[in-house]
Amino acid sequence: MTAPYAAAIVGFGKMAQGYAEDPAMARHFPYATHAQVLRDHPGFDWRAVVDPSVDALAAARDGWNVPHVGTDADALGPTREKIEVAVLATGPDARLGLLDQFPRLKAVIVEKPLGRTADDAHAFLAECRERGIMVQVNLWRRADERFRELAEGRLASLLGEVQAATCYYGNGLTNNGTHMIDFVRMLLGEVSDWHLSGANAGFIEGPIAGDSNPHFLLQMASGVEVAFQPLRFGHYRECGLTLWGTDGKLDILLEGLGISFFPKAAHRAMSGESEIAVDRPAPIDATCGQALYRMYDNLADCLDCGDEAGLWSDAKSAMKTTAIVDAIRMADAARG
Repeated sequence: MTAPYAAAIVGFGKMAQGYAEDPAMARHFPYATHAQVLRDHPGFDWRAVVDPSVDALAAARDGWNVPHVGTDADALGPTREKIEVAVLATGPDARLGLLDQFPRLKAVIVEKPLGRTADDAHAFLAECRERGIMVQVNLWRRADERFRELAEGRLASLLGEVQAATCYYGNGLTNNGTHMIDFVRMLLGEVSDWHLSGANAGFIEGPIAGDSNPHFLLQMASGVEVAFQPLRFGHYRECGLTLWGTDGKLDILLEGLGISFFPKAAHRAMSGESEIAVDRPAPIDATCGQALYRMYDNLADCLDCGDEAGLWSDAKSAMKTTAIVDAIRMADAARG
């Protein structure tokens, strides 16, 4: 590994550091936030935080011992010129002009959504490309060890051919819907088509103002159809995926903490038939608590060797997900 890359976080909210204060999350996610990773990762030298909130800056300075904080990049003084990696943990509107403020940037880790629209996302990524800045998008499931195993062959060995799939999400299409569409692409391949579904148009809910939660279907290039069902998080949280294969069933629930394989077995009530043994799950160890740290591992490796093609959640892939989300969002808005 080369010398640590000088890093700054722009936007010091929940994903940057707030989730670290949740004791329930801490039991399962030692790395729930960018601050926790940058505090511990030897590949990065965390030098600065930028946020318009004086309370957020105080938390960075006093709680995380960040040496340079400011309400904008100019307030960082000479440190601004040294930042090589910026973690953009803001909404897309707040990213305008940020690349200009860090002249030595080599890479960004950016939260979704990439833009208010697909066109905005294209413009942001085009600017990064023009400046030679690597872009790692924090679609964290792509860095999860267990999910990467599934995508690289274990899924097929467990399930055989996937016959049907249902995905559950909530708190917004642009928010968690983005994560789950990308996860489906990771495990099942590219999307060939999509359409809205259900007599119920869904609902508006989530941390992004006006974010919709529609019912829709993704048609995969493999021929599998994935039904997306929105859930109101006021009742309970769930971002999960259930896959029915020719040889078994796989549940990935509790946002990745609960993974269970259900094998095919002789049918208990019919001779010569098979069933999925839904009462005999085989748990699979979850690794999502380390996924964000591994996202930074991957970025550091790619920076060391100058190989953007090795990024696990690169701009090109993330843009495919963004385009699908934006098309569904606009169709849902038109439907009213």
